Amino acid sequence: MDRRSGVKVWALLRAVLALAGCTSAISPPLQQEAGPPVGFAELAAHPEQYKGRMEILGGLVMMVVPWQHGSLMTVDQRPLDAHLFPIGSASGGTFLVESQEWLDSDYYQPQSKVVVAGVVDGEKDGLLALNARQITLLEYPVWEKYYYPVPREWYPPGMEYWYTPPYFDPYRGGGRR
Repeated sequence: MDRRSGVKVWALLRAVLALAGCTSAISPPLQQEAGPPVGFAELAAHPEQYKGRMEILGGLVMMVVPWQHGSLMTVDQRPLDAHLFPIGSASGGTFLVESQEWLDSDYYQPQSKVVVAGVVDGEKDGLLALNARQITLLEYPVWEKYYYPVPREWYPPGMEYWYTPPYFDPYRGGGRR
């Protein structure tokens, strides 16, 4: 392989990786079916008016519970960016997602980011309800307890990093056996 073809291969590889990072969270056919977005405040205020309409919403998972033949997920709404990823920390409210599939609560943990494409099903328990067509789990929450199993203030001064993973902790049995 000469130098020119090697440069071309690397340029092609970079282009493919760049395009892979620009994908959307929801499939294009569902995006087209949803059409122009309606604001969450409007949806939450008048869910019966938009009943049967496809909508794309996202946010942070609050909880997932078994429900009828699937699961019921409660989501704290966040605005979506151009690629349909939840952004910001300001919540617009809470909505429910009814899924006909089993959603494992170990997989859909609280504070995980999700995007949901679903049909507005009206109101349930005073909250906007969507009947899910596609649920995309984007990222897991940062588990602070892994790094700090006890409050940071309890560590001796200057010893915080000695007692947190991956370092040895004589009180938690982190050594080799």
